[in-house]
Amino acid sequence: MSRLDEARSLISLLFAATVVIIAFAFFITFMPKKGDVIRYDCSISEISPDYPIEVKERCRKLRAEKL
Repeated sequence: MSRLDEARSLISLLFAATVVIIAFAFFITFMPKKGDVIRYDCSISEISPDYPIEVKERCRKLRAEKL
């Protein structure tokens, strides 16, 4: 292996490590903390597969109270 190949391998490894570290930092920074409040839009709760069942039930209850 020539010096140029070794340098390219080292640069690739450092770049990959940098990407992983930055992704991890974003993941840790933007994840909701235990005390954070998560707000759901009840207008799409019935059609969204991402909403937990408890949220859908609470949205139904809130809509029933409004009527």
